[in-house]
Amino acid sequence: MNINTHKLLVRAVASAAFVFLPALALAHGKLESATPAPGSTVETSPPSLRLTFNENLESSFSTIKLVDSSGTPATREKATVDASNPRVLSLAVPKLASGSYTVQWAVMTPDAHKTKGTYTFAVK
Repeated sequence: MNINTHKLLVRAVASAAFVFLPALALAHGKLESATPAPGSTVETSPPSLRLTFNENLESSFSTIKLVDSSGTPATREKATVDASNPRVLSLAVPKLASGSYTVQWAVMTPDAHKTKGTYTFAVK
């Protein structure tokens, strides 16, 4: 390869990286909202958890776990991605006793990026 072709190739690769890398860095599932809301206290046990993300989710690789203050799972149900809105992940919840609960979520978007997080809420 001659020197001019090599320089042209290096410039093309650098330009492509400059254009595409910022977009790839932003392509992660981010929690936009949740019901019950993070840090909230609800009057009664919610019938379900509903988490909304900024991107569509892969149902086979997206989960929610709900644990009480001692770390004991509060449900054995599996989370489901809403068929009408694939950005929403829901989990049916049994009647919860008063106390603090931690929501542990992990999602994967169609571009195979994985994200996870936790938040807490309380039931009066």
